[in-house]
Amino acid sequence: MGKGIDLARGAAPEHAALLDDLKDQLLIVFLKRLGGAQDIPVAEVDDTYQDLFAFRVNDGVFHFEIRKKS
Repeated sequence: MGKGIDLARGAAPEHAALLDDLKDQLLIVFLKRLGGAQDIPVAEVDDTYQDLFAFRVNDGVFHFEIRKKS
């Protein structure tokens, strides 16, 4: 994960920094929506290798989804 951001660091470091900040902000928002602190087993985090996180913004609203890698 993060390979796209790593590729952007050389050509567009400001974009890479923006995406890094966005990821941090999203984690905060998602945790707030889940009620705050969460315990997540390491095995569950390790089991995300087949998934992709995708998002788009329409009319000022983020839309997030998880997709399977093809």
